[in-house]
Amino acid sequence: MSEEVSRGRAWFERFAAGGARADGFPASVLVADAPLDGLPVRWVAVVPAPQARFPRARSGEMGIDEAFGVAAAVRGVPPNSAIVALVDAPGQAFGIREEAIGLQRALAASVDAYVQARRSGHPVAALIVGKAISGAFLAHGMQAGWIGALDDPGVDVHVMSEPAVARVTRMQRSDLARIASEVPATARDIASFARFGAIDALFEVADPQAPTDEEYASVARALGAALRDGSGLRLPGERLNRPAAIQTRALARRVRGELATGWDG
Repeated sequence: MSEEVSRGRAWFERFAAGGARADGFPASVLVADAPLDGLPVRWVAVVPAPQARFPRARSGEMGIDEAFGVAAAVRGVPPNSAIVALVDAPGQAFGIREEAIGLQRALAASVDAYVQARRSGHPVAALIVGKAISGAFLAHGMQAGWIGALDDPGVDVHVMSEPAVARVTRMQRSDLARIASEVPATARDIASFARFGAIDALFEVADPQAPTDEEYASVARALGAALRDGSGLRLPGERLNRPAAIQTRALARRVRGELATGWDG
């Protein structure tokens, strides 16, 4: 498989093979209805599109067209279908035009679509195959009841891209890496993120852009089991109650508990 093929597109093509592609979406939003182990699934991925009308959203970012496109794909999910977000996005599309037109509204529309789909009974899962940065992940993936990820150095989960953090903090990227090794909350590798109870399954894949049949089958089995067995799907807020989070997110749990007590009182 060509190195130019993004991870999101590569995995979408594997899962959507033989399925029905949905039309009417931006070139950067891939949508298909293809069964997984007999279960109807709508697959949604955001991919690079060099010809996208907003320059800031040409490298796989979640821009206005992408966020509204994902929202439309999720809201239009066929009855009784599950939804899987294939996540490989380096962040939201920051730009003067995007901000002025209403990027925040578009991202909110995507979040709301996932929430409403979940509340309407559609099983929602996410598979992180590449970058899951900031607003892009919040709008496409974070609302899932089950989150799996490739156990690979190229999987990057954080509130900001590393270059952006370096600019904002005026620190060298080597210093950021050192701090991340000491403070897991500042790290961006998937193993550190999993320590907070946010990941349900990690998968080892030799080449994330070209998984072998065995690697693909392993991911597909776990994903299918999660979607078919409702007990494997949780509300996002329940991640704070997972065994890993009880230790690593003790302060967050305490703050939320005190806020809830104050609010109810």
